[in-house]
Amino acid sequence: MRLVHIVMLAVTLIFFALNNNSLYAQDKGAFGAGIILGSPLGPTVKYWVNPNTAIDLGLGFEDDFTIYSDILWHEWKLFPQPSKGKLAGYLGLGLRYQDKKRDNEFGFRTVAGAAYWIATAPIETFVEIAPVFQVAPDIDTDFDAGIGLRYYFTGL
Repeated sequence: MRLVHIVMLAVTLIFFALNNNSLYAQDKGAFGAGIILGSPLGPTVKYWVNPNTAIDLGLGFEDDFTIYSDILWHEWKLFPQPSKGKLAGYLGLGLRYQDKKRDNEFGFRTVAGAAYWIATAPIETFVEIAPVFQVAPDIDTDFDAGIGLRYYFTGL
């Protein structure tokens, strides 16, 4: 994905967010979509199962195709809450598949991150790290890390 496309997506998400502030992102059934910059680089979505648990999914289009999904558990009392917005730390477990030119790799992800929800808009910003324990075709380790944002849609 080219940088100009990423910037256009971010501007579009911010525009829509400033026109709609009625959603608390962590509500059960809330659905967010956005982008993660880092490794992997690409689109990401998140669906809230309950106020503390969510499922995310991401695609990466760097040199190789990557797909991952995690179950994330959020802790709202981990950090002092800002005067505006909400801040949470989270941990998660998931799976990652990479279609590499020579091999297809499969592994397990462990995720640690922090997320901030903007008070006046249905936007979540986040930063996360995810060590990967590769189990196929060989036993190995890898590392994912990124920053991103998601826009939460209302009425879903």
